Amino acid sequence: MIELKDFRAGYKGVEKIRVDELRIEPGRILGLLGRNGSGKSTFLKALVGIIPYGGHAILDKTETSSMTHRERARRIAYLPQQLSPVSMSVGTLVAHGRFARMSFSKIMGVKDREAVRHALEMTGLWEERHRSVAELSGGERQRAYLAMVLAQETEYLLLDEPAASLDIAHQIEIMELLKQLSSDGRGIVITSHDLPQSAAYCDRICVIDRGRAALAIPAAELAEKTEMLRETLGVTLTPAGKGLYPYVLDR
Repeated sequence: MIELKDFRAGYKGVEKIRVDELRIEPGRILGLLGRNGSGKSTFLKALVGIIPYGGHAILDKTETSSMTHRERARRIAYLPQQLSPVSMSVGTLVAHGRFARMSFSKIMGVKDREAVRHALEMTGLWEERHRSVAELSGGERQRAYLAMVLAQETEYLLLDEPAASLDIAHQIEIMELLKQLSSDGRGIVITSHDLPQSAAYCDRICVIDRGRAALAIPAAELAEKTEMLRETLGVTLTPAGKGLYPYVLDR
């Protein structure tokens, strides 16, 4: 479990996000919702060690800021929102996810190759492994980077809008995959602007408003927070009846 207490982060001395108390639990998906600029991405970057943080982020009794980059990369994987069309094959990109578990020679062993193949198959990209990442569509590139993250085989996944560039069919595939990974014991944090989708797939929801994070609540209770949703996100949820998602947007 990752426990956050008085967690805060920002840039150039300006605080962008503050979390009084929050738990990221194994086997659960935590959804972070908020308007653009609310601090969601800053939160993930601080937790994974890209930018420093104040307060505490404790992973199994160890402050994450005290871990080396290699130690942290073996336990926490991070998928940013902006993904570059790098000049390498899809298979080579996904193999980068194994670096934290390889020796300094960076020679892949049997287990590394198996992990790469499994990640490519999970994301539907095994047949595309020899293609250049630069040739991929935005949605394919999103899945390729997700495969790289999955190849790390970490306990925790921090994903910044993992379904944002995908068509609706692939969005559902990815969210179903994340649900399966959480069932297998992974702790997952996703940021999203899709309120109905988050309510359908996340176990708990944390709404971030102007840099402050509210306590996470069960996703099933989200629709009851009408005033909070209207004030922070500008919309609310209403029951949808039968269908893939239990709720639809409402004003």
